[in-house]
Amino acid sequence: MAIIKVVKAGKTKASLKSALNYIANEEKITTITGKKLITPLNCWGSLKNIYDTMIATKELYRKAVDNKNSEMYKHFQQSFKPNEITPEKAHEIGKKWAMQNFAQNGFEVCICTHLDTEHIHNHFIINSVNAITGKTIEIHANKTLEKLKYSSDELCRKYNLSVIERDIFAQNKNHEYNMRKKYSFLREQFRDLTWQKTVYDKIIDILNKSRNKDFKYFEQELLKVGIKPEHERLKKDFIFNYIDENRKVSDKTLAKTFHDDKILRSNIEMIWGKTLQYDLDKKIYLSEKKQGFYNLIENLIKIIDNINKLNIKTKIEFYIFMEKQGWLIKETQTGKAFYNQEHDRYLYDNTIYKILENKAYCLKYIEQNLMYKGLY
Repeated sequence: MAIIKVVKAGKTKASLKSALNYIANEEKITTITGKKLITPLNCWGSLKNIYDTMIATKELYRKAVDNKNSEMYKHFQQSFKPNEITPEKAHEIGKKWAMQNFAQNGFEVCICTHLDTEHIHNHFIINSVNAITGKTIEIHANKTLEKLKYSSDELCRKYNLSVIERDIFAQNKNHEYNMRKKYSFLREQFRDLTWQKTVYDKIIDILNKSRNKDFKYFEQELLKVGIKPEHERLKKDFIFNYIDENRKVSDKTLAKTFHDDKILRSNIEMIWGKTLQYDLDKKIYLSEKKQGFYNLIENLIKIIDNINKLNIKTKIEFYIFMEKQGWLIKETQTGKAFYNQEHDRYLYDNTIYKILENKAYCLKYIEQNLMYKGLY
């Protein structure tokens, strides 16, 4: 059984090069025997030669200029059901499918088989310009795409792979809608939900046991069964890291898959009646930008914690101390704020309090505390 999916394509020559580099990634296409599953059709040689050939075809027909209204290539993905096919056979089917639908009609194609996910899948990059006629490829969302999917189904039958028959969806008289429903259903069959069901069951069980406890208890019990809840304050979701399987799933995905909103972060927090306070540790799934933001917060906390230890008593001493640590106190249109010179970043009291829920780290509170000592 195979699913044909259209992947968004770029509109520049750079995007074509990037797409070819992605699908030909050696870590993704190399078998355990060291064989690289990549095949060019109507073009030859190295990846650079494949790219150069496609660009030469475009230049021949004066269609090599980047155009925001026209894609440089078409990108398809053909995904197979897990554990139903070998990498070599998947690649063979991919070559036949590409030959039947594109290459024999004059289009240049690069086929690569990816082995780095639970389901083997082929990627196809097709030059948008026909090497023989110079015409631009046209893929109509309904008619052309359905033919491509039908062609893939026929090849699967020849190779004795499972195919979900069309009459399962025959209740709907609209054929095009019918086919979209079929492929949506097929995609669901590809998903291995066993591990997600395990995670869901464990979370719900521990959640019920934790109602008279607190969030810390909930976290600790999850860790005992191999689930680490990761949370980012500025996003409204949990990421549950299933350590045994080395997989992650969000609360939103679990709620959608198992039709249970109890597992959503907002509803979990309501059990304890308030927004939870979390440890300020960096999360590996955070973007680099947000990791940098949390680094700044952590740095500021450490510096402020040293104020009392160093017996700083006046605002002047405080400002001088902060400047030595790389922080200035600046007046802005919205009030005073901490300013980090190295990262050119402001931290305002409302942001600090929103994250830490502790006014002791807010600039206004610190300055007031120094004033109350009578040493303004």
